[in-house]
Amino acid sequence: MYTPRFSRVLTPFLIGCLVFLFVACAPQYQASAHGSTTSSPASPAISTSCPSPGTARAAVMPSMTLGTHPTIVYIVNEGTSSHPTFGTLKRYDVVTGAKVEVVKMANTTISEAQVSGNGQWIMFVSFVGGQAKLQLIRMDGQALQTLHCAPLPSGANPAIALSEVQWSVDQKLVVFVSQPGVYLLNVTNGALQVELTFAKGTSIHPRTWLDHTRVYVTIQLPDGPPESLAILDTSKGPNQQLQNLQQVFDASTSTPFCWDFDSSFDATRLFVSQCTASLNPSGPGPGPLHGPGVITLRSPNGFTYTYLYVSQGLAFTSVRAVTSSTLLFTVGNMSGDTSQNGLWKVGTDGSNPKRLTSSGELNQFTQFPWSNVSRDGSRYVLQITNSTSSGTTYTLEFGSLSGGSPFIFASITNVQLATVGWTTM
Repeated sequence: MYTPRFSRVLTPFLIGCLVFLFVACAPQYQASAHGSTTSSPASPAISTSCPSPGTARAAVMPSMTLGTHPTIVYIVNEGTSSHPTFGTLKRYDVVTGAKVEVVKMANTTISEAQVSGNGQWIMFVSFVGGQAKLQLIRMDGQALQTLHCAPLPSGANPAIALSEVQWSVDQKLVVFVSQPGVYLLNVTNGALQVELTFAKGTSIHPRTWLDHTRVYVTIQLPDGPPESLAILDTSKGPNQQLQNLQQVFDASTSTPFCWDFDSSFDATRLFVSQCTASLNPSGPGPGPLHGPGVITLRSPNGFTYTYLYVSQGLAFTSVRAVTSSTLLFTVGNMSGDTSQNGLWKVGTDGSNPKRLTSSGELNQFTQFPWSNVSRDGSRYVLQITNSTSSGTTYTLEFGSLSGGSPFIFASITNVQLATVGWTTM
């Protein structure tokens, strides 16, 4: 049985309230953003050091009381990936315009960041000192801790060490990719195991949790794009094999270079977007993307589908289910009419399509509703990257799902910005 997505959101909130009441009556301790603690003997230690190789430690997650202002969390990476200067997690209050540094770390690049289901925590990967660290920090900058480390490979992409991190909504399980497979970490007790192994050259990309035990993953064969979608069921135990995964969608015969998906708000439906890629006469890979674009409605674990929304002229390049009644999708025509490119919304029944803004990308790390849309479902956040001969400018903006011009709250050249998600403060 799978748990509806609205139940997955409500459950951790109620648990958080109970934990808060328990903590309020229990001996208290304070943890600084640098991990130092003053605690009673019964309190577990918080540490930013790396656990022993191949192991992990349990998370220590004292509750906090959130505010009411919609707040965007984002990454600021200064320097380059090979020579980072500072990696920072920041908050932006859309009501007051105030910006607050949650944590700032020297000689560090931050990636894979995401906001917890209850909005109180940020999980992220920091690349620093030859290590990829899976870390956790509370939204107020307290209780910085390291759960797992992996050494960075010499001369290779550091993401090979630890990437594709996805945290379940109940905040108990984390999946991530680290050679040679997909790992599962139980943050309640620190148990770590290889959940899925696969052949060299094949890539597996965990994308989002369907429920508390099942994860949607995309499968990418050597020298090709991600071409199929499958479900990894963590309840089946460690050392699963690729051929035993439940296949959900296969794009290899239709649109391998132009498709995306998301689970519905209640986890009972799967939305898949597709567009068309012209043949590339100059070599392998796709040519320009264009229409027709379609969004289909499917069962969460099956191939049967119905057409939800179709446009002959638009290339649908991504789709996200952000409320029980609203989808966001992006249009990215590379040939033909490009005047309609940008962010759009449409009803989950295919009704009332509307263009919201002319450019921007959705969250690159996670797909849960609060990754892209405020907790009250009224605002979206986008990131825009513009490269020229003088450098790359990163811009972050938010806007109303009702329409109107978006508001730019951060923009800078040659300093990487990336959205993380929404909370309230």
